[in-house]
Amino acid sequence: MTILNNDFLALTLANQDELAPFQFLFPSGTGFVEETGILRLEPNQESSISLVLSVGIHGNETGPMELLNKLVASILNGQLTLKVRLLVIIGNPVAANLAKRFCDVNLNRLFSGAWKNYEGFEAKRAKRLELAVSDFYSAVGSSAKQMRLHYDLHTAIRGSVHEKFAVCPFVENSIYSQTQLAFLAASGIQAILLSHQPTTTFSYYSYAVHRAYAFTVELGKVFPFGQNNLSRFADIEKSLALLMQTGVLAQSPLSDMHIFSVLNALVKDDESYELSIADDVKNFTQFEKGYVLAHSQKSEYHVEKTGDAIVFPNIKLPIGQRAGLIVRPVSLSDLALN
Repeated sequence: MTILNNDFLALTLANQDELAPFQFLFPSGTGFVEETGILRLEPNQESSISLVLSVGIHGNETGPMELLNKLVASILNGQLTLKVRLLVIIGNPVAANLAKRFCDVNLNRLFSGAWKNYEGFEAKRAKRLELAVSDFYSAVGSSAKQMRLHYDLHTAIRGSVHEKFAVCPFVENSIYSQTQLAFLAASGIQAILLSHQPTTTFSYYSYAVHRAYAFTVELGKVFPFGQNNLSRFADIEKSLALLMQTGVLAQSPLSDMHIFSVLNALVKDDESYELSIADDVKNFTQFEKGYVLAHSQKSEYHVEKTGDAIVFPNIKLPIGQRAGLIVRPVSLSDLALN
């Protein structure tokens, strides 16, 4: 069996519930469709890089799905010679077919075992995706010569002051990889968010459990299938293609990169919870000190310092979930890099 027209996205969406595993050859290696939306590509030559590229963790974030599908097709048809181990994941095909963010619960809040607290498709899917990543990384052992990478590609619900940005998982020692940040800069990423605590996101799972260099990468705004301008992803497409063909991480100076640290997570604590912003306010919008940014019958959140900004504002979610992140600009010179 093969992937018809080298279109892994079409195969995944047409088999959202179940797909029998199969193996096939492509010009530079061997492919393994392990399950719906899980594709492992092994190059003919040995590689010291194991790269996970995940998309569609939220079903309505179609741009990264189309971008990754284009790259996979280039590998399968021989236009791109694969030199690294590659695991491709289309996370939530059921929600994608429904043009919804998720079905039962936000999939990107269910990793590192958080799926055990839920039922439904997303909970089962999170468990399966953890296993896929674990099997992929463990297949080549934990040698210091092995580099583990995971870029989880997303698009955001709303616009952003910095169109493309990446979230760096919480790092215990607060020492960050200059090579990885420079790769993101070369990929067109304009801002980095430094997380302030452990989370249950997919990228944090890969970092915390498997010690991968892992990032949640936001590439712009959500659009339906067929309405994405893939030319807006040209920089990251080029850098990913270079990485897959050569094992080299493209590098650009960090001088133009905006760095933010996460200060607080706004949590919806009551049905009366509201944010004091318009629905079209962009990510990274800054506020004056003292502004009442969120309020409910139980609480108020006042901006602590002029210049503090909001990212991922959203109150259309259950009580107890995150309604936004408060972030603060930091200087590149203040970061510890290695």
